[in-house]
Amino acid sequence: MRKHIINLLFAVVAFMTGCSESLEDTYSDFAGDGKIRYVAKCSDLDITAGWERLIVTWVNGTDATIDKIKVAWLFEGQRDSVYLPGTATSFELTDLADGTYQFYVSAVDKFGNESLIEAYSGRPYTREHELMRSFSQGVLKSYFLKEKMIFFSDQYNDNIVEMKLQYKNTAGETKYYEFKNPDSYNTLVTIDDVSMNPEDTVYVLRTGILENSPDQVVIDPTAISRKKNFSAGFVHAITARYGYSTDTQEKEDEFLEFIENAEELEFDYSVESLEDILFCTNLKRLVVGKNRYFTEQATRDNRSQILKNDKNSYAALSKAAEDDILGLEVEYYGNQSGVGMHYFDKVYSFMTYRNFSAAPNDLEIIPASAFKEYEDGNKIYCETEDIFADWDVLLDNNKNTFLQTSTQPSMRTYEMYMELEERTAISGIKVTQIVIPRNDRSAPYFLPDMMVAQTSLDGVVWEDVTFLPSNDLGRVSGEVTLLKIAEGSREVKHIKITIRDGSDPSGNWSCRLAGIDLYK
Repeated sequence: MRKHIINLLFAVVAFMTGCSESLEDTYSDFAGDGKIRYVAKCSDLDITAGWERLIVTWVNGTDATIDKIKVAWLFEGQRDSVYLPGTATSFELTDLADGTYQFYVSAVDKFGNESLIEAYSGRPYTREHELMRSFSQGVLKSYFLKEKMIFFSDQYNDNIVEMKLQYKNTAGETKYYEFKNPDSYNTLVTIDDVSMNPEDTVYVLRTGILENSPDQVVIDPTAISRKKNFSAGFVHAITARYGYSTDTQEKEDEFLEFIENAEELEFDYSVESLEDILFCTNLKRLVVGKNRYFTEQATRDNRSQILKNDKNSYAALSKAAEDDILGLEVEYYGNQSGVGMHYFDKVYSFMTYRNFSAAPNDLEIIPASAFKEYEDGNKIYCETEDIFADWDVLLDNNKNTFLQTSTQPSMRTYEMYMELEERTAISGIKVTQIVIPRNDRSAPYFLPDMMVAQTSLDGVVWEDVTFLPSNDLGRVSGEVTLLKIAEGSREVKHIKITIRDGSDPSGNWSCRLAGIDLYK
């Protein structure tokens, strides 16, 4: 029995010897002259990105013949390499430029035989890396007035270790404002005793951490510009109401002079934000909605006086109302409460409510009899044909009669022409929306929200009625909009009006309008 056991053990050992592979066999091959042996390769190659550096790590093979580790790299066509001790498991390449680096790691024995190569690529963090833009900017928009710096701060980022502002006070001393989460982020911040000298630059200083990196980085200081950067919506509103624009450098200078000296401003239609009010260093009164003439409550669907950034607007107006800032008075016309309020969601403490603004009742309307008839017998000629439309009702100065075009599946544009019997000086055009029937749910959608109005003496050369080609129209039931001649008064003979359809939720297109009346 013992003999059989011994024989069985010898058989098992023989089997294992024949079937198992040694480490040498794993990296061996056969050629015509005999066996070729390879050095055990490195494995688990990885690269960690740091600030202007890359850290390469790997695991060495279990091979006693390894003498050196070769690390080679390629960047923008340039190759280089280094030999490290055979026990090395990492390598750091520093002072790198932005871009992708390809690394090749292999083991080498004392005879120069090289293992199979492991390859991996990495990109260091540098000033040019797009992730550098992910750090909070600290200051989004700033205002310098009354020896104060007021600014809207950026959102908080977890990758910020420290952030502060470096500035000079009125005595010329260097001071710091340190951002603290959450009080300093995504809000309106005021720093007192700040130098108003434009040469005393304010800097944002930031230290941050990089994603999946062991490094902290001191980000280059960012200088805060003292240039007044107005939002496009604010500029548009000023241009529409007062005629000042920023189209050229000369016009921009005039715009800036107007803003810095204005003591009263009026806003009536949708605007991106009112935060630029803080650029108006001499402003005493802001009047909102005074030139919106309607008597019925506006609703969510027909209001056309919306703040796209109400949070910043409220913060800026509240700050401007403080006695040591502007002491601003805000007068508000329109709905006093509810979803139909224009701009605001309530009457704030810094506002004075003025009820609804009534349309002037002393306008000298030019009667329909003062207009010529076209060949078709109408006094308004429209290039878009609609057998159901009565164009001439627009000239009767009666809000109870109105234009109603047929309902269609697509939008139409209506270009209408009128010609006076003789040249007449006018001060503007009164546009009246229909009184919306209580049981007509589609009607509010068919009221035009924009009008192009032009005049001419010869029917060839046309001038815009107002400061802009397109004019916002209020869309509250029965609302009156006055398109005032830009220069105050103008002699005209030909009038061209362009409006377009509106669409209801069912996709039906139509236009309804009560009046287009010229007044002296």
